[in-house]
Amino acid sequence: MRLLRPFLPALLALPLFAQPSVTISIKPGRDANQPVDEEYTRKIREYTTETFFNSPLTDYLPASKTVPTPKAVLGDVAGAPGILPYSAEVYRYMRMLEAASPRVKVFSIGKTEEGREMIAVAVASERLIAQLDQNRARLAQLADPRTIAFDDAKADSLVAASTPVYYVTGAIHSTETGAPTALMELAYRLAVDESAYIKAIRENVITLITPVVEVDGRDRMVDIYRWHLANPGKQ
Repeated sequence: MRLLRPFLPALLALPLFAQPSVTISIKPGRDANQPVDEEYTRKIREYTTETFFNSPLTDYLPASKTVPTPKAVLGDVAGAPGILPYSAEVYRYMRMLEAASPRVKVFSIGKTEEGREMIAVAVASERLIAQLDQNRARLAQLADPRTIAFDDAKADSLVAASTPVYYVTGAIHSTETGAPTALMELAYRLAVDESAYIKAIRENVITLITPVVEVDGRDRMVDIYRWHLANPGKQ
């Protein structure tokens, strides 16, 4: 059902730039002090056809009194049968997250050939989100060593001061329909979950998400899907 399961373990497996020889090792598991969204969690279990498709990272949804879940836009949980949102609906949810949490920042990154918006969504701790511009400037220097006169010592200091960015994209092909809703839920989990495992990701990595890469094709796929729902048996 969900395509987000492999992403979270991969995030924490990245070595931290500030401490290149250190990898954090924390087992997944919910924070017992954080309430669970019982309805959403029940739906996850209902829609997941086999238990082995799930994991301790995604077999529950942490609750928040202030941050909306994907259900606020979808009307059901991410990955629910019969629901395929347009890119604008996905973006609307990401901006709802941004409005509700200082751990989320949405960037407009241009237009498609047909004029549809593309976005990138940064999720990290409040501290890292507040320092995005400074971190981007350091990484830009590392990306072009001419700006630091090929100075290894300067590069080492930039690496030590910088936070790695883990970039996740979805729907790079229009027929890959599951990723955008999975990434809606991933963004929520990274912003809200207070478990030690997710907090370690949030405090040491900037997760950057483009939920829809092939935006024009995605919206056409939604058109086709919804037409068939409305016209059963027609070709």
